Amino acid sequence: MAPGLLAVHAHADDETITMGGTLAHYASLGVRTANVCCTDGRLATIVDPTMVEEEVRPRLGEVRHAELTEACAILGVGELHWLGYHDSGMEGAASNREPDSFWMTPLDGIVERLVGIIRDFRPDVVVTYDAHGAYGHPDHVQAHRATLLAVEAAQHARVYPEVGKPWRVSKLYYTAFARSSVLKIIEFSRMAGMESPFGDDPEAVEFGTPDELITARIDCSEQIAVKRRALQAHRSQIADDFPLMRVPEEMLREHFPTEHYSLALSRVPVNPPEDDLFAGIAG
Repeated sequence: MAPGLLAVHAHADDETITMGGTLAHYASLGVRTANVCCTDGRLATIVDPTMVEEEVRPRLGEVRHAELTEACAILGVGELHWLGYHDSGMEGAASNREPDSFWMTPLDGIVERLVGIIRDFRPDVVVTYDAHGAYGHPDHVQAHRATLLAVEAAQHARVYPEVGKPWRVSKLYYTAFARSSVLKIIEFSRMAGMESPFGDDPEAVEFGTPDELITARIDCSEQIAVKRRALQAHRSQIADDFPLMRVPEEMLREHFPTEHYSLALSRVPVNPPEDDLFAGIAG
């Protein structure tokens, strides 16, 4: 059986923004790839000017599912699992407390579904968010919690015995974006006369993973065009002025060729820094 990479994300487009190049890279090498999308994303802002809010809003979950299906096909992702929980909205929104939101959904049921996916797909590597959900989004945090519990539970035969045979994941990573890259983007934008997505004051920006916590950098320079096409598939969410769409491909390839990860768990010997998420896993 070929090696397997499973990504667990909160919303459609998260998989492409955070690790689209990585998914495409490993798919091109023959690695089995799968993506789990936990929510329907129905509360997101619609940025496509051709979409009429009153018409699209009631079916935005369906629209985003279709967009994700297209994006995953572009990236070469072999399996897509749509869990369909209701979007919780941004941190602090009243929708966070809705009883049917992903944030308010009891973890046990979520974990059981993820355990079933893990045991069926049998990934060597799983990727999700860190404990802060990258920037505090409740759905990202909930995805983090559920994934950690599922990776642990999946290996134990007595836990959720009805959803498949035990499987032991070798490595778990968190998506990351190096702080040094944030600062580089601010400077790059200033020199290019472009508006930075992080503003102009480096001291005012809290986003970004400290570089010392980055344990893996995956070279995605050959996948930039594929990643951009996958981003374009998320038409309701990705506008033409999205940062990754504005910068010429050759500049991205030269200045921002890598995607970043922090190793959260390894059951095989590791020697960071890594340039391969499967390092240490016997082939």
